[in-house]
Amino acid sequence: MERAELISLLADEAPAQRACRAALEGGAIFHVQPGDGIPANELAPSYRVREAHIRKVGIPSVGFAEAVETLAALEERPVLVGSVAQEASPRSFVVFLAADATAVLACIGVG
Repeated sequence: MERAELISLLADEAPAQRACRAALEGGAIFHVQPGDGIPANELAPSYRVREAHIRKVGIPSVGFAEAVETLAALEERPVLVGSVAQEASPRSFVVFLAADATAVLACIGVG
């Protein structure tokens, strides 16, 4: 996936997508896991635990609870997982995309 393509898919004005799009526009490194995707219901439990942990230790996040609920609602639908990281910033993002890489289903910002 090309940078411009991922930027265009982050079209929602939700805070996590807006911040992730800005990071990409600013040159953040990114990677989208290749393959056919992972069933969303296999991802939801681990991200639910991660969300509880970062809340407990006080790490700021955006879009986490919404992403977990989206993953749970998608049930067995496969999703691709991408990561976006800024070298000069502690903030990073996880992007969940449709298996055909045509839509962002959820986005999490941490840090």
